Amino acid sequence: MQGLLVLESMAEAIARGFEFFDRTSDGYIVRKKTPAGYMLALVRK
Repeated sequence: MQGLLVLESMAEAIARGFEFFDRTSDGYIVRKKTPAGYMLALVRK
């Protein structure tokens, strides 16, 4: 089982091909479309 990807900034997320999906109390959830579906990651504030 894979772990959850945690990124340090939105700039890093965008550079990796992610887009904004939702906001949390600690940061943001971003997503990236892959052939298998969406990949989710967290961005710390």
